[in-house]
Amino acid sequence: MQPSEISPPRRRRVLVVDDEPAFVELMTDVLAGLPVTVDVAENGREAVEAVRRDAPDVVMLDINLPVMSGLEALKHIRELDPTLPVLLVTATDYRSVSAGLSAGVFGYLPKPMDVHYVTQLVGLALRSRADDVARAGRAR
Repeated sequence: MQPSEISPPRRRRVLVVDDEPAFVELMTDVLAGLPVTVDVAENGREAVEAVRRDAPDVVMLDINLPVMSGLEALKHIRELDPTLPVLLVTATDYRSVSAGLSAGVFGYLPKPMDVHYVTQLVGLALRSRADDVARAGRAR
């Protein structure tokens, strides 16, 4: 194979699901330091549809969302892709965080958050996803 025939690695994608434009803008700025593309959904239903269309590598999912709650969206996302790393985001809903952790989310991001923590946790989730994909490829 010639070097020109080798395709570049696929750019990793993070889906940020939040109905607060200021938070979405902040996360887009924070994640700009990582080699990722940021997709956005404003509610749980949009998040589920985004995962159904073309699953991202990581989902940052707010718990308190209009149309469909984050926990309801998580249930549907888990049905679509049980290994997709999901990071729950909330300011105060610790009971829902507990339910999300029981449902197998990758981690929890409290609001307000330390941007260094965000980039570290998203980076870990991306590596986890890459490891899952590599294992699945070897199993074929």
